[in-house]
Amino acid sequence: MKNRDKVSGEALKRARLQAGLSQQELAEKIGVQQPYISSWETEKTTPNLDQLKKLKKVIDLEIESDAGPSAIGAWLMKARSKRGVSVAELAEKSGLSIPTIYNIESGRSPNPHESTIKKLERALNDRIPAETAEEAKAEATIEGIGELLDFDPHEQDEWPNQPGVYVLYDVSDRPIMWDEGETIKRRLADHEQKFWFKRPIVEKGSYLIVRDKSLRKQIEKVLIKFLKSNAVLNSQHVERQ
Repeated sequence: MKNRDKVSGEALKRARLQAGLSQQELAEKIGVQQPYISSWETEKTTPNLDQLKKLKKVIDLEIESDAGPSAIGAWLMKARSKRGVSVAELAEKSGLSIPTIYNIESGRSPNPHESTIKKLERALNDRIPAETAEEAKAEATIEGIGELLDFDPHEQDEWPNQPGVYVLYDVSDRPIMWDEGETIKRRLADHEQKFWFKRPIVEKGSYLIVRDKSLRKQIEKVLIKFLKSNAVLNSQHVERQ
């Protein structure tokens, strides 16, 4: 770090998650209350020198990369490691795909669908702590609109049966296409038989539940303006040459 006596909230959070610790667990290790960790990560306050020294003994604050697990990804890696289960073994036991588990652990799917979480909890016989679930929800919530949820487009039981806006991504996180609809599930059913609707072309998806039709249309227009030059398919789902 450029200034060894200071640490950004984002760097602290990233290092904590890399260590597989919740805010409560980190707080206990350095002898403070959980609200202190939350306050430091949101940069409402900063740790003093003594607290910073204790933090450095527990977590690696020198991590430079922005990449890393989400709150749920950190829990998953820790729970899987505790039980000595490989990704392939967990996939078979949970009924989830190997890419789905990798996407969660890497942080590429930071807020997985509820059904995915339940499958992981049953397979690992371990429940996600309420604090971790709340942290993931807070990270994924767009103020005034709602919660951005990740889902596996190849698992029909994860298809949202609600109105909203969704984006499909390929294996490199490039947006493939996006759409809005009164029922997202019906839209996905229309795509399922298309030649492009398969891995690695369609690897994962994210959606927002948006009940107001005019707001859905506005969000779609924003996506068209921001993503169309990078998407494989345009808003009419026609493959680019």
